Amino acid sequence: MVDANKVKSNLQRMTNKVVSSTTGKIQPHKHCRICFRPIKLSAEPRVCSDQACIDRNIRDEKNQRQMRIWMFVFLGIFAFSFIGPLLLR
Repeated sequence: MVDANKVKSNLQRMTNKVVSSTTGKIQPHKHCRICFRPIKLSAEPRVCSDQACIDRNIRDEKNQRQMRIWMFVFLGIFAFSFIGPLLLR
C-alpha cells in the first residue's frame, strides 16, 4: 500500500521553491541529489547540508566506485576467456 503521509511529505519537500521576494522569479539553483531541496549553484558535491543526505551521498559514491571496479574485472575476465585461447595457439 501507499503511505499517504510519506507521499505528502515528499511532495512538500519537492515543491519548496526559492522565490525572490523582489522580482517573483525563481533564482538559479541546483537540487540536492538525495532530497531534491534547492541548494546553491556552487554546492559541490551536489547535496544539501543535511547530515543524512551527506552520509547517503558518500555511501552511494562508494557503491558506484565498487560497481565500476567489479565491472572492469568481469569485463577483463570475459575478454581474456575469448582472447586467451587465440593467443595460446
